[in-house]
This record gives sequence, structure tokens and C-alpha cells, in this order.
Amino acid sequence: MTQPSTSFSTPPATIPVTDTPDWTVLAARLRHSLISQAASWAVTAYTASGPTEDDDAEVSVATATDAGNGDKATVDTGSPRDTTLADTARSSAHNDSWDLDDLLDLVEAEADVAMSGFADALPPVLEDTRAPRRRYRLRPEAALAVVRVARTFGSAEAMVRALGAPGAVTLITTADPAIDAHLIQLIEHVAQPHALWPRGAAIPVVLSAEKAASSKLDSTEPAVSRLCGSLRLALETRRPTVLIAPAAGTAPKALRALQPEMVALAPLDREMLAQILGDAYPEAEAPGTALTALPANAPLARLTPGDLLLALRWPDPKRAVTTLAAALAPEETENRPGLAEFPLPDQVRGPLEQLVEDLRAWQAGEIPWRDVSRGLLLAGPPGTGKTEVARLVAREAGISVVAGSVATWQAQGERASGIVKAMKESFAKAATQAPCIVFIDEVDAFGDRDRRDHNSSWTEYVVAALLECLDGYAGLEGVVPMAATNHVNKVDAAIRRPGRFDRVLRLGHPAVDLMPQAIRWQVWPDLSDVDLTAIAAQAAGMSGADVAGVVRAARAMARRARRPLSVEDLSATLAEIRPSIPEAVRWQVAMHEAGHAVVGAATGVATPRMLALQGDGGVTHAERHVIHQRRSELAAALAVDMAGRAAERLAFGEASAGAGGAADSDLARATTMAIALECSWGLGERLSWLGDPETIAARLRLDPPLAARVEDHLRQAEERALRILQAQTPVLEAIATALRDKAMLTGPVLDELISRVRPETVPPTRGEEAPEIQKTPDQPGPEGERADNRDTDWSAPYRPLDRAA
Repeated sequence: MTQPSTSFSTPPATIPVTDTPDWTVLAARLRHSLISQAASWAVTAYTASGPTEDDDAEVSVATATDAGNGDKATVDTGSPRDTTLADTARSSAHNDSWDLDDLLDLVEAEADVAMSGFADALPPVLEDTRAPRRRYRLRPEAALAVVRVARTFGSAEAMVRALGAPGAVTLITTADPAIDAHLIQLIEHVAQPHALWPRGAAIPVVLSAEKAASSKLDSTEPAVSRLCGSLRLALETRRPTVLIAPAAGTAPKALRALQPEMVALAPLDREMLAQILGDAYPEAEAPGTALTALPANAPLARLTPGDLLLALRWPDPKRAVTTLAAALAPEETENRPGLAEFPLPDQVRGPLEQLVEDLRAWQAGEIPWRDVSRGLLLAGPPGTGKTEVARLVAREAGISVVAGSVATWQAQGERASGIVKAMKESFAKAATQAPCIVFIDEVDAFGDRDRRDHNSSWTEYVVAALLECLDGYAGLEGVVPMAATNHVNKVDAAIRRPGRFDRVLRLGHPAVDLMPQAIRWQVWPDLSDVDLTAIAAQAAGMSGADVAGVVRAARAMARRARRPLSVEDLSATLAEIRPSIPEAVRWQVAMHEAGHAVVGAATGVATPRMLALQGDGGVTHAERHVIHQRRSELAAALAVDMAGRAAERLAFGEASAGAGGAADSDLARATTMAIALECSWGLGERLSWLGDPETIAARLRLDPPLAARVEDHLRQAEERALRILQAQTPVLEAIATALRDKAMLTGPVLDELISRVRPETVPPTRGEEAPEIQKTPDQPGPEGERADNRDTDWSAPYRPLDRAA
């Protein structure tokens, strides 16, 4: 994995890493020092198969420690004892500024030392030579830290030169947050005056980069003032400082002023893993040879301490390697359909396929990382497959996904600091697995800093931390940020700006042309050769999640009948969910949808693509053509929204409630557009911007003058639609009749009917009276019936309601 050199002003330090086995000498010395010093954070005991005649000195020393001697154990070379955490804290307490965490660490360390003193009052336990002998080995985190440090520096002398230069600041990136704390303790252990660290050499201060400086993005505050007390004291006394971070992108920006030397810890390879196996299985004959069971291209760098823990629990190295192979095995895809089969509109599929092609080209060395398209924000209502799209892109590109959200990160810590810590760990994990997609679900949950409320301080903190992560990984090759939201207008503007999320891709419910593909995706691998057009008509208007629910219910029906899934099962399930519209209401709904189609075609702002009757009403899919966002176009779009209601008034003398109700209804959409005309777009009676339409709508009833102007827009739009429909009543009735009889109109049949619509010729004038309403006597109309018409999912690549990013 390549760590970013652009995050700091100095290039990575050149550390002598050779292919000779000399680094194994350093690894052995580190391991021997930890075990002989009985470092409890690094050493664990296990039972060997039986006693041996020539146990080494480190085992006997560790056994004495286990009996209660604690830190009093000494190295067999006669070097002084290892300094404990309490000793280190006590020696530094007089020269440094301490916060609450430091004091708590000091108290805990002193308590540990006090408890170890009780062991001296207990009688010694005589060892039974006939019992199995206890041996000691490194814990997985410590074992990984030891071999990676040894491989990185090659020798103790090189490590001292790199980390012990007076005044030097070194940033070591681990690419694995699970070993950060152990690496800090390892360097603190090594940097003591004993055999590994020469006397007289400067002892570095070792800190977590996250705690070394504040992460607040206050441009007015000097970077140096954000450094913690320990780091400031080290700078003042010219002591070397070692900072530890999973990746440079997680380090606070304030550390850039220090111009640290960058050292990327060597990733785990076969030689290191063989060394770990040799330490874990000293009784086995050449345990490293078991690694031949691993594929030659196995991504060993992705192994975590948890993977090692699960593998090394077995007493046999071959079984341990088998467990590691299972952990590294790619996810089984079962030949499932890929991105090409997933139902997506062309305006969404294009950028996603481009990202896949760029990632493949970058991995092949054909293009530089700066040319890879990335930073995609998927927006759309629930159930549209946003999370599935991220998985499919990763699968097509042959990379992994690290997913997170405010909810999952908050589960790891109740406070904002816990969320930030978990978030940075996810980004660091993505850096570890690079190339990788880091996917942020429900990104609007971070909040918008422009919306002031009682959570403003929390919002500012977590949004600033997210921006720091996004910017920190901008230069890291192989990390692709993607995010999803149900409410793109609630996402902080700084998150949506180019450079973080370059493009917003909008996913909606499958349109009529994509519904068969959506059903086929869910029923895979069944019904592969069956025509699903009729079922698609029944499911028109459903989301992808709704279709998945229908398929699950249909499969259950087939299982109860002990037969394979059939089209009849899908149809019966849909009939239960969407019962047939009563005949008295069917004509009303057909007239309503036909009104949208006629007015859309007559004004030229919408081309109908599908009209359908459903169990809960009707739906019209159309392609909108609001190109310039001029008032004339938007007024015509308002007329299209009000056309269903106008058609009902024309045909039956009165309108039903089908045009209103839900937040996505005709009236809701038209009201939002009218508010935007008056308050957001400067196309009404006033030019002043009063806020986004959603915010203004919440206080509409408290502003009677504004409510009157919005009402005026809606009534004029309905009058215009009524005029168009009255002039073309035969075409309206023909379309409604065909829809009532066939339940769905699309393709050539719909195109032929729409071709009869004449363009609107007389432009509307403000204040014009509505034409007289006449009920058509030759068509059946409901007497007091009410239709809940869920109307128009307009498919428009250009959306005038979106707030500028």
C-alpha cells in the first residue's frame, strides 16, 4: 500500500530495508526482550505438549514473573530492568503538562504495580516437572508489530538513527489501527537504555498522532497552538518525537507544520508470517513450510490481529495456515449478475461504468491515480439500491468495500469523539485494503452546518472530522470515497463540493423500461427465459426493495406448493398487495393520468413514456424537458402537475383527493415549485431569496401574503391545464379509454395516441378566467368515489428543484 506523500511537506524517510535475513535478527532480539521483560501487553502463556530438557532462559524468567515477580524480572544479559508505564509517567510528570487521561493512566499504572506487590507475600508454587510445561509467546498484535518494525528498519542501529535524532519528528503509518497502541508500547519498550537502545542516545516521546494535536478546523488558530502538551515539551527540549497513525490521512492537519519524516511500516509478507509461525510453534519442525498451502498471490497484508488470533489457536501450524487461507479467500459470488444486469438509468450507469474502467486501468498501470474518476454521491429514496450499487462497482473493479455510517460509528462510542475515532478507523481500514471503496451510508445524518439548532456544536465537530478524512485521503492512491443519501438537500455543502464528491447520481424507482430488469435481478436464477413484461406492468411504480419483498413472498408461496417459482406466483402475490381498482374508480384514475399525458405533450415540457393503473391508483412516467429553467418552462411544468386534477374536473365536474395527500403527490410537488418561484428562484413578484423551498414550506401558513401568491400560481396552472384539455377532449378520452381497458400504455401504442395531441398555440395570460367546466355525459363517473392516485415519477436528467452544490 502506498502512503500519501502529499499530506505533509516532506517525502517519506528512506529506511534501509534489505532482502537479506538480517532483519530476522532484530525481530528475534525484540521478541526475546519482550518475553524476558515479561511485558504483559505483549506476552501470553500457553501449555506445551510436555516438558523439555533444555528450556531457554526466557521461559524460566517469564515463569518467575508469572509467579508474581512482575517487573522485577531482569534480562539474562544483566541489563537494567524495563521501565514500567508508571516509572515513565513519574519521571515525566514534573516536566510536562498532563490532562485527565494522562492522570488516569498514571493511577492505573500505580495500581497495577501495587497489586503485583501482593504476590511477594504468597508462598512460591513449586513446579511439577511431570506437568505440561508453560511456554510464552507474543500476542498477535505484538507479533505483527515486532516483525513489521524489524522488516522496516532492518537493524537496531538503523532504528536508533531513524527515531533517535534530536529534534526529529517521525510519523510512522501502520495501515492497521489494530496495532497502533501495541506499536507505541513496543517503541517505548525498545527506547530504554538496554541492549537495543544504546546509553546516551536520545529517548523519543511516542504519541498517537490523533492525540498529538487537535482536529478542530479553525483556520484562525495557529497550528502550533493545537499541539498537545507532551509534543510541545518535546519540541522545546529537542527530544525526538515518534507519532503513530494508521495512515497519514488520519493525522490532524496541525501536524503538517512539523514537517515530519514519513515512515510507512512494511506490510506483512510471507517471510514475516513464517517468522510469526516459527515463534508460535517452536516444537514443530519447520512450521514456515506450511505456508505453501497459501496461494502465491494471497494478500497477506490484509491479515489482521484477529485473523492471527483465530488461526494460532490451533496447536498445528498446518491447521493455522488453513484458517488463514480461509480468511484471505475472496468472497463467493456464485456467478451472480453484475453491474451490467442491475437496473439503472443511463445517466447513472455511465459514471459508474467509467469509474470501474478507470480503476481497472489504474491497477494495470495505464493511467495515473489523478485521472481516476471518484467521489460519487448516490441520492434517492429508500429502496433504490444505493448500497448495492457500491458493492457492484467494487466487485466489477475487483476491489473491496469498507462501509460505515453515523449509526454504526456511534455504536462504537456514544460521544462525538467516539464517532470520529470509529470513522477514522474505517478510513484507515480502507487504506489498508487499497484499492478499496470507503462507502458512507446516510451521509445526510452528519447534518448541515448551515442549519443552526441545539446540535450545532456536534454537527460542526463531526462534519469537520469527515472533511478532514476526505481531504486526508484525497492523495492516497487506491481509496475511493462513495456515499449515499435519501435527502441530498440536507447534506452539508462542503461535503458535496467538487474534490470530495464530484458528482451526484440520482437513483429512483425503476421506470417502466427498467422494471422487467429489476424483477429479473430479484428472481435470479429463476425465470431466466420468461417474459416478465406483464408482471412489470403490475409492479409499475414499486421500488427495488418493494420488488424484492414481492419476490420473497412469491418464493414462499411456491415452497408451500412444493414447486419452482413461476410467473403465476409473482402475479398472485402482486394481486394480494395491489388488489384491482374498483370499476367505479378505474375510469376516474384513467382520466387523471391521461390528463397529465395530454398537457405534458401539448406544452412540450414532458414526453409520456408509460401510463399504468395500479391497485392503489395510477402512475405516469414521463421525460421532462425543463432545459433553461425560465419562468415559461416552469409555469408549463406546474400545469402538468395540476393536469390530473383538471382532467377530473373536466370529466366529472369536481376533483377527487387523488392529487394530494403524500409528500410526492401532485399538489405537494406543485406547491414546492410555486414556493421556489416566489422565494428561491426570483421568478415571482419579488427578487429576494428567503431560503430553500422545503424550509419556506414549513412556515407557509404563517405568512398569508406568501400563501396567497403560491395559491395564485397553482390556480393559474390548473386553469391553463383545463383550457388545454377542454380544447382536446377527444384525445383525452381516447387515451383514458385505452388505459382503462389495457391497464398499461407504453411503447408504440402510447406514442400513437400522444401523436394526436396538438401543441398549445395560445400563450396563457395572467388573470385569465378559467373556461366553463362541462361534464362529459357519455362516460361513467364515480358518484362520491375517491381515488388515491399516486402520480408521476418524472424521469428528468435536469432537475430545477435541486439546490446548487
